[in-house]
Amino acid sequence: MKTLALALALLAVASPSAAQEAPRPRHRLTPEDAARLLANPAAQNLIAQKIASLASIVLDIKVGPLAALADPRDDVRPEDTLYSIERRHDPDLDRHLYERSHRAVATAGAVAGGAVTEEAELRRTAARLRAALAPLVDAAEAPKSRQQRPGY
Repeated sequence: MKTLALALALLAVASPSAAQEAPRPRHRLTPEDAARLLANPAAQNLIAQKIASLASIVLDIKVGPLAALADPRDDVRPEDTLYSIERRHDPDLDRHLYERSHRAVATAGAVAGGAVTEEAELRRTAARLRAALAPLVDAAEAPKSRQQRPGY
């Protein structure tokens, strides 16, 4: 785990130099579209595969030389990557990356669906509150409007 923290620190330092402007999306998803997409099991599977693939790319960074300097007591070989180190601790790393990614995507889908539903409910509640408060607002503003008109 120390190695993972070291790699994240290295990525944070290197990220400004590797940063590129992201291409603009061709179609902007509405919150409703995103919630539906993230709730779709086939989409969850594809997204989880992509996330696991991206994680594998990050884990493929060679950290052996620096990790050995950071903590020489660890059994880190010069040719080690984060992936090789983590696989020694978790032989089923690939499966676990996918499963964790899939759970995260499914959770995001549930949260997005709940947020879309709640947004609509909050809009309805706000409209009802505006309607209920309108007479009070009108009554509160009536004395002000009489003071501003000449002749009163």
